[in-house]
Amino acid sequence: MTGPCVDPARVVIEALRLDRWSPREVEARADRGLELGVGGFILFGGEAERVGRLVERVREGAGRPLWIGADLERGAGQQLRGLTELPPPAALAAHPDPETAVAQAGRTTAEEALSVGINWVIAPVLDLDVEPDNPIIATRSFGSDPRRVGELGGRWIDACQSAGAVACAKHFPGHGRTTEDSHIGLPTIDAPAPLLEQDLAPFAAVADRVGSVMAAHVAYPALGSGRAATVSPGIVTGLLRGRLGFEGVISTDAMIMGGIGRNDAEAAVEALAAGCDLMCYPADAGATIEALGRAAADDPALATRLADAVGRAGRAGHAFRSAAPASRGDLEPVAFACDTIVGDPEAVSGWSPGATTRVVGVSDDPEVGPPAGRAGALGAIVSDELRAAGWRIRDASEAEQCIVVLAATPRGWKGRGAPSAGVLREARVAVQAAARGLVVLLGHARWLPSLGAPGICAWSTETVMERAAAAWLRAAVPAVSGRPAGSGR
Repeated sequence: MTGPCVDPARVVIEALRLDRWSPREVEARADRGLELGVGGFILFGGEAERVGRLVERVREGAGRPLWIGADLERGAGQQLRGLTELPPPAALAAHPDPETAVAQAGRTTAEEALSVGINWVIAPVLDLDVEPDNPIIATRSFGSDPRRVGELGGRWIDACQSAGAVACAKHFPGHGRTTEDSHIGLPTIDAPAPLLEQDLAPFAAVADRVGSVMAAHVAYPALGSGRAATVSPGIVTGLLRGRLGFEGVISTDAMIMGGIGRNDAEAAVEALAAGCDLMCYPADAGATIEALGRAAADDPALATRLADAVGRAGRAGHAFRSAAPASRGDLEPVAFACDTIVGDPEAVSGWSPGATTRVVGVSDDPEVGPPAGRAGALGAIVSDELRAAGWRIRDASEAEQCIVVLAATPRGWKGRGAPSAGVLREARVAVQAAARGLVVLLGHARWLPSLGAPGICAWSTETVMERAAAAWLRAAVPAVSGRPAGSGR
């Protein structure tokens, strides 16, 4: 080999799934990653305190800067129990003061992430919300207007990075037009190149300042590739590096996803050659490192590319703060989330906290586990909050009022964007069985008209959004016998 000799492990980001694996398995995977010399870890789930201890241990074990990342599009509480859950980007864009809301969300997310050692905030999504049948973007996007998405995304990034973490704009060059989930297979966007200019615009708006960008496992024939952008030199190097002038770190999306193909270790070699610097969440970190090392040994040009990736990732790592005190400033999560709710108070005209009220939870993805922080059945939070405020909550079909809490949010491997017909039918039946009914939609506001019943939009399944929905109801419905709402029994 004639190229520079560098350790390929430094470009591999191992996963630590506290949401699925036993503590022993998490510790073993962390130790294995340290033995391999990986460049960092991406974390999923867990109690904040435990995550902090784990990150401290792996940092001490590595003795060098590590990328410690997590998907935190909806606040640090999206992954870590004990930290703040926030509304999704679509909800932030609906806030009365979206610019301030977005900046506060970015800052709070970064500060809380850093408090447990997470220095790479894998957010925000800069994809456009332009395809109603998209199964994976929807509420994760700031909207459909390219300029507006770029502005709000830029504010989020600036606030996050000013707090000391590195943000990650995703999913380049745009995942918003897909009708397939890249977790399952490789989506192809057949839109013409002029239309795709809209998708590129938000990334172009932040290319001069965001610390990292994530490439999409999506094919774009109009951009010169029928393969995933992740392994397409013309998109990663030609478009992102060349045309947009991006100089930061480029990461792959999770390499375990179906969109990258079955042999993700060999795909990692192609991703490196295409211009990606970090190979995120491979199925087998050891196999990926071996494939990268073998390929670099045989190809001097790839060895040089590997050295560039390691150097770029290392330089960015020096900008990390190891930790920072958690600070919410003046942010009160429920009140903040309540300001993002879309609903007409006339939807609860004639309602009374003194009437018997039934709360029903309905989900369109029961096979998918609950988000971090949720305890109990869907709808239980609304029930508990209203009961504490003096409402007569009864689990009885003959109740005078019925609130249906309907969860319909985008998730990986779900394969569907809109609420299913069966779930909509179930919600309508429950609402129509009562004298007065309302659907609390934990999903995109675009689906409100399809409910066939009065409804409000609370955007996502985070517990803070259910609590905000209950607060909205308490404010919109008159108090019992003149008592202020929330006074209890």
